[in-house]
Amino acid sequence: MSSMQTLLTVAVLLALVALGALFIARVNAQGAGRMASHRYADWKQSLRQRMHKRPSGGAHPGPHVAGPPPPSDKAGNDL
Repeated sequence: MSSMQTLLTVAVLLALVALGALFIARVNAQGAGRMASHRYADWKQSLRQRMHKRPSGGAHPGPHVAGPPPPSDKAGNDL
């Protein structure tokens, strides 16, 4: 192999690497605006939202206040 052929091969490989880098930069630039709205872009905030999720009923979770027990119709339950 001559030195000219080696130099040409190295130049072609460097050109391919440069084209690949430009292609990757262009693809990243196209998707840069959309990545911010990704669901897990901010994993800490996502974790906080999942930890503080409210029940589907919409009521604020509070202490459960027990009322009197329902009347029993069983015979022999005299106190």
